[in-house]
Amino acid sequence: MQANLHKSFIVILLITLIFIAPVVSGSEKKQWIPGWQPQAGLNIARAGAAVVKSGHHLYVIGGVDGRRFLRSVEVTTINADGSLAPWQLTSGLQEERGFFSAVEAGGYLYVAGGGNGDNGKHLLQSVERAAISADGSLGPWQTLDSALVLPRRCVKLLLQDKRLYALGGFGGTLLDSVESAVIRADGTLGPWRLEPKTMTTPRYVNAAKQVGDLAIVIGGHREIGGVGLKAVEVARLGADGVDGEWQTTSAMQYGRYALSAASDGQHVWAIGGLDGAIYTDKIEKTTIKQDGQLPQRLGNWSDSTPLSSPRANTSVVVDNGRLYIIGGTNRDGYYNSVESAQINENGDPGFYGSAEEAQAYQQRNAGRTRTLLPNAGNVIEVIQTGAYTYLKVSGEAGARWLAAPKGDYKTGDAIRYSRGLTMTGFHSRSLQRTFDEILFVERVDRD
Repeated sequence: MQANLHKSFIVILLITLIFIAPVVSGSEKKQWIPGWQPQAGLNIARAGAAVVKSGHHLYVIGGVDGRRFLRSVEVTTINADGSLAPWQLTSGLQEERGFFSAVEAGGYLYVAGGGNGDNGKHLLQSVERAAISADGSLGPWQTLDSALVLPRRCVKLLLQDKRLYALGGFGGTLLDSVESAVIRADGTLGPWRLEPKTMTTPRYVNAAKQVGDLAIVIGGHREIGGVGLKAVEVARLGADGVDGEWQTTSAMQYGRYALSAASDGQHVWAIGGLDGAIYTDKIEKTTIKQDGQLPQRLGNWSDSTPLSSPRANTSVVVDNGRLYIIGGTNRDGYYNSVESAQINENGDPGFYGSAEEAQAYQQRNAGRTRTLLPNAGNVIEVIQTGAYTYLKVSGEAGARWLAAPKGDYKTGDAIRYSRGLTMTGFHSRSLQRTFDEILFVERVDRD
């Protein structure tokens, strides 16, 4: 009997080893790869859109596709493995809008502010809402009677105890003001009111995240010089208004505007954006100190896994330990791509894969080449400022002014430069000079 039991034990052990060995072997090959994996892409390329997560659904709302402001809204389902189902179009906004914000509360999506029209010059005060159906689709959007006190392009919306907060933005000037409105039992809004406590500095094209009752406002556009802010500030939000003063906290390493932000409750990430005319792929992170007092709630910022490409005005969301990067824009155009990454114990995005997958990913990144820039000319005048190098360039179409990243250029240099953003009637405060037309470019190479 004992001999038979002994033989049976050996057989079971061998069978177990046969089935377990490949699993152990496969798991040993997995390694952490700092990088991003593709997900189902949007139907429409867009930047400056609002993003909201509600349950297992993601909504991307409005924005701009490079030609026009959008009313369209797309929805997807987050699958159990973190992958995304194909995006579907659902009920569109009443009004085209981009560079605004949205929240979910009580089974409704709310959007407020933004801009539309020529270069977003039409500033919006309106607020819309739509009911979320059980299948994730949206009911028709309705414009609410309660409009913002001030028009706010690039406003940031936060929610605390059934009170909506609208922070900063551009309303004819850069705004440091905050306003709030109560969400009534029927889902409508009470009148918006200006909060007595303003932020420490005007915030425009900035990012904002909320962790519990803590509002975190990050970066933005410096009015003088046209560069990005490093400054970060915090305040507590209450059911009846901002609780106490806004206070500065740990500043980012890099100034940036048109950035995005995300948080998992333990970390905050500042993602992409612009500094002057330069798009960045940089992501930096900080840790939220759970027992810290204002303004020491945030630790020092440090570098994390960069984006797969430089971009600004992306939509970003965190769900179940995974970070999603949606759309955005850079000098190459507007994106409909969606990428995701897991978040490791250090708060860095990436994914697990084999040694072969890691090598292939590294080779793809190393294989990025600097393409030949589309425009050429010769420098005939150089003006240096703290934020930009202004170059007057002669070319086939005549002379034109560029605002370029800081560089040591000289008259007579032959250069090539990227596509850019043309501004008419642009007034430089640092130079006290108005340019009839100027092209803001991200990159200039000597030819």
